[in-house]
This record gives sequence, structure tokens and C-alpha cells, in this order.
Amino acid sequence: MTEAATVQVPEKYACGETFVPKSRYIDPEYLQLELDRLFTQVWQPACREEEIPEPGCYYEYTIGRQSIMVVRQKDGGIKAFHNTCAHRGMKIVLGSGCTPEHEFRCGFHGWRYALDGRSSFVPCRDEFAARPREEWGLRPVSVGTWGGWVFVSMAADPPDLLEWLDPLPTALAPFRLQDMRYRWRKRTFLPANWKTVIDAFIEGYHTPGTHPQTMRSAEGPRPSTAPAAPQEYVYAPYTPTIAYQNHSRFVYTQRPEHAERDSGRQELSARPEVFANSMQYQYLEVGSLVTERDYRAAQQLATMEPSEVPPFVRYHQLCEELARAEGVDFPKMSMEQYFAGNGDWHMFPTMVILVEKSCLLGYRMLPDADDPNRCTFEMFSLEHFAPGDVPQTQWQVFQRWQDHDGWGELPSQDLANIGAIHAGMHSAGFDGLWLNTAQEMSIRNEHAIADRYLFGSGVQPPASGLG
Repeated sequence: MTEAATVQVPEKYACGETFVPKSRYIDPEYLQLELDRLFTQVWQPACREEEIPEPGCYYEYTIGRQSIMVVRQKDGGIKAFHNTCAHRGMKIVLGSGCTPEHEFRCGFHGWRYALDGRSSFVPCRDEFAARPREEWGLRPVSVGTWGGWVFVSMAADPPDLLEWLDPLPTALAPFRLQDMRYRWRKRTFLPANWKTVIDAFIEGYHTPGTHPQTMRSAEGPRPSTAPAAPQEYVYAPYTPTIAYQNHSRFVYTQRPEHAERDSGRQELSARPEVFANSMQYQYLEVGSLVTERDYRAAQQLATMEPSEVPPFVRYHQLCEELARAEGVDFPKMSMEQYFAGNGDWHMFPTMVILVEKSCLLGYRMLPDADDPNRCTFEMFSLEHFAPGDVPQTQWQVFQRWQDHDGWGELPSQDLANIGAIHAGMHSAGFDGLWLNTAQEMSIRNEHAIADRYLFGSGVQPPASGLG
């Protein structure tokens, strides 16, 4: 890279190899940079395709002060537009719904627009000065689809969507996310920066500290949540980060040096009922990653004796057998394909998805338009259903997460931490994030990606930890 191409990040926002200054989380000026330079340029998931099922159906996606309307066309295609009347700027749609007239009307002066954004009626049109035809209509926004999501980009010339998403389209193709549908979806508002929340869901290093029960499957489907003792951390899951050009992923595994450390513990974890306990817990206290059908498979597994077939493999066989018996077009894949796609994916900038064969757990975090100390938090579960079994769902909205007791034990533990994490960032005794070089570099990666948009393409990621 030539000297002329080198771009300097302002000192107060500059990251180190493993350090991220707190100003990137609490500074109102930094939030404005994100809204002006980042969110106007990247691809973002606006909604699911099934949320606009018929021609004339629309969905309003709001990011900061920008509002975008996604519209199903008469031919079944999808278009997106800035949600503002070309006359005086009034929003054309609010929320989601369908227009039976296959036409949109501004509620201020009655201007009308066809589904494809063209101006279809202007009262007293001859009283206006002449202007190019395209300026009478809605201003288009780039749109694309993948995995069942509708993506939008406000950039003048965005990159190809599938190239932007790489490697997700290839790694997740066998899971057929586009065929999944909502089981449930919830939205609330948190007293924290949107990245504070993202960061809590893109690293697994916090698992033993926040979710100690996940290390105690031998105790049963609902193990103790007492704080982990130091010796328990020896057997904590190891969650190394894999960083990509625009995204990241981590997987739960075991440190190689611990594989033979405790043969007794290894034998215990290989028992079918112990693995079954962990799957039952996901259903009972997360409400996703394991479907009701998978839960029954886990209960069946718990009654089996150990064999040469690992419990993990037997569980997946049982899940598939039950699903197909009940009419589900269950995705078929090799174990190599499963492990290539399974894991915790950060779909930069705002979405996190944890992918299983039968279902998916997702989170989305959206910035507040004015306050770096607030954000919108969404949590949802997608699932493969049998024909006719897809439930009718709506976004459940809670002003405070504490107003709803149905998040589940594990998500509630995360949500209970968020406010205190972000409040602590304001302390004079805290300078910024010091990151684990193996298990938290997904956080450093998200800032490296953001810097390309905020401060120029010449900004380079750190040399270590981001391979």
C-alpha cells in the first residue's frame, strides 16, 4: 500500500491489535459517523420474504433516521424505495401491511405511486414546474434476497449481494434457510449501544461466566446456574473466531490439549442422556436451536444405552427420522457440510444467526437515531415446518425486556448483563475493550470492517488474529 493510500483513523477512535476504545460505543459523534457512512453503504437485512407475501404488501425498515419501504411487485418480484413522498417528504407507509389498490397514497396531499415507484397521480400537476419524469416518483434503493431475507443497500453502487455475504451463501446452502419460517419473534429496547449488544452474541468466551449451567448437563435438563468455580473453567467450551472479509463466525469446540485430560469426564459426556440433557435445555430455556420435534428426539435419546455411535450422531438421526415422518422436508447434508455451516455467524453489521438443521436462532441490533446509549434488540426463531403447520406470527414488542418473562433462562442472563456492561463503559476507570486474542477477535474484526466505511478503504485490519 502506498503512502498516499494510507488512511488515518482519528486517534480517539483508533483500535490497537486487541484494543477497542470505548469512544466507539459512547461518543455521539461516532454514532453519527456510523449512520452517515456505514449504514448508508452496506447491505442490511430489512425483512423476511414471507413478511411481504403478496403483490402490494410492504414492510418499512428503519435504520437511524432513514426509512426504506420494501414492496412486493405484481410479478412477485421485490423492489425497495426511500420511504418519502417526492413532494414534501411525508412517509408513504408506516409499519407493514398490504395495499389492496396496488397503489400507495401520500396522506398529506394525495399524491399516488404505483408499486414500482412510478408517480401515478399528482393533484393539479399542471401547476408544478417541469422536472424530469423520474423525479416525480419514489427514489429506488438497491434490493436483493438470500436465505429468505430481503436485503437493502442505500449505496449508489453496492457490491454484489452474494459476494458481500461470502462465505455464508456457500456454507449455509445445505440448511435451506429460505425455506424456514418464523416460530416466534420479539423486539425490545435496551439501554446500551447496538455494538455492546452485538458483542455479547458474537463471542463464546463469556459462556462459563454468564451461562455456567451449560457446562453441567450431567445434572439434568435444567442444571444449576450457580457461578462457576475456577476448576470448572478448565472444561469450558473453546470458541475460536474465524474472521472473514465482511463477517465472522465462531464454533463451540474443545481445546485440543484437554481432549485426554479427564477420561472420566469424557466418558460422562459421551453418555446419551448427558447429551440429551443439553438439547432439552435448549428447548426449555432458549426456545430455539431445538424444535419441539427435536425435543422429543432428545427425550428418546436419553433412554438409550451408550454405543459405538456417538450421541451427537444418534440425535441427528432421530431428529431427521421424526421430521420426515411428520411431513417435514428436512434438509439433507453430510456431517462435513453440517460443521461447515453450523455455528454462530455475525452477519455484519447488525445480525447474528446460530444455525441448526431444523431451525435457526437469530438476533438483530439496530442503533438509536440519536443516542449511542440506546438500541433496538430483536430475537427470533426460524424453523422448517411441515406443509400447513407454519404458525401465524407477529413481532411482539416490549418497551423493556423485563416486561416479558418468556425470553428463556439463557437469553435472560445475557439481557441482564447488557445494561451494566454499557454503563461501565462510561466509567473514568475504563478506557476500552481488551480482547481475548483467540475467542474475541470477532469483535476486533467488526471494527476493522467498519473502519473501511467510516475512514476509507485504505484502513487495514490488524495483522494478527484476523486471518
